[in-house]
This record gives sequence, C-alpha cells and structure tokens, in this order.
Amino acid sequence: MPEYNIPNLKNACRILRFLGELDVSKSVTELAEALKLPRTSVLRIVKTLESEGFLQDKGTGFQLGGALAALGMKAAGNVDLRAAARPILEALTRASNETCHLAIWDEGRALIVEVAECPHPLRAASSPGTRAYAHASATGKVLLANRHAKELSSILQKADRVSLTPNTITSLDGLKRELAKVVKLGYAIDDEEYHVGVRCVAAPVFDSRSEVCAGIGITASSARFTKKRTREFARMVRESAVELSRLLGGHD
Repeated sequence: MPEYNIPNLKNACRILRFLGELDVSKSVTELAEALKLPRTSVLRIVKTLESEGFLQDKGTGFQLGGALAALGMKAAGNVDLRAAARPILEALTRASNETCHLAIWDEGRALIVEVAECPHPLRAASSPGTRAYAHASATGKVLLANRHAKELSSILQKADRVSLTPNTITSLDGLKRELAKVVKLGYAIDDEEYHVGVRCVAAPVFDSRSEVCAGIGITASSARFTKKRTREFARMVRESAVELSRLLGGHD
C-alpha cells in the first residue's frame, strides 16, 4: 500500500537489509552510492539507527547492532523451532564433524536462525541472522523447491538471481530444473555456488500442516566436503530433517 509508505523509514529498512547481507562495515558514502540515496539522508538515518542500537560504528563504517539482533530473534517467533532443532543440529555436527545450521524463509531469502559449529579451526562461517540468497544456497533451495507451484512461480519471477561464483545458477530455466531435482532427491546441494571453496547440503523440514518451515544444512570446505561424501552427508541431513519434522508434527 504505497500511500502508507514513509520514505525515510523505508530507506532505513533498505540500509539495514543491505548491511545484513554483508560481512564488512560500510561508510555513509558507500551506503549512499550502493543504494543510490542522498548522502545527507543516509547520514541522518544511520546516526538515528546508531542512537537506538540498531547500528554500530566500527570506525571504518557501520554494521548491524545488538538491538536489531535481539529484536530479530524475538520477532522471528521461532523459539520452539530453534529449541527443538538445537540438539538435532548438535548431534548432526558431531556425526558429520562439520558446521550445521537451521534456516527459515524470510522474504525471499534463507535466514539462518541456529548454528552448531564444528571443531575445525578452518570452517565455513555462518551465524544466526545471516540472510542468504535462496537460489545459491542449499537451505534456500529446499525452502524454494517445496513451496506451492503458484507461490514458487511468483517468487522466481521476482527473484534477484545474482551471480556469486562461476557455479551460481542464474537462469530461470536452470533454476527450475535444479529445484525439480531437489524435490526428486529430497535434498539440495550448493556446489560452490555461494562461495568458492565451500559446499553445502540441506534437507527440508515440514510442520504439522505439511508445509516446509525450515531447512537443515551441513556446510564445509570443499577440501573436506568432497563429492564422494555428498551421499553420506545427504543421508545425515535428511535423517536430521525427518527427525525435526516429526517433532513438529510434520511428515517424513
């Protein structure tokens, strides 16, 4: 409903989402250029957000603040889901010896809400609050592939299928074929499509209405997550997803 839009509030949301997709801080000038906004407007917005704890000044630029993270976890309304998933993720991490995570759908992205870290000194970094492009991430693919056809079609038409690595699937037809394969196999693979040198496998979690509500994933460096281990990791992640689905009253 455009008539109810407040431009500065909308721009504040754009700034928060933009920073939420990055692992680095950004200056006022960089934010203004990236979002094509007046620098003076960006300055006022970020200083206001900083004063409320939603942004923090790192000296070299701004990053998301603790107040936003706290609100985000409460607003997600997934305390029960996360609590149920935690021991399953920890068990999966012990079995795979790799970092495992739980992600939910969040306005076209896969939002990581829980992570169980592996003991490796060199591991794929992911943390609660990270929003990943759905077309390039394994959890994003399972969240996409298991949606109703009409909803999926609408999402795909609007999706920003950016190229993140040489392996990223960016064509609409290519992504449709990939998602059909995900449904057939019961799991999805990110084969260095999000980060070069990192692979991920994920499986869908279903709720009591038989709707996909989350995805469980295993992420590892390509050196350890070899293609020979794909079947093994896929079996592990599917078993974990089935276990969580049953706890939530969903189907296998």
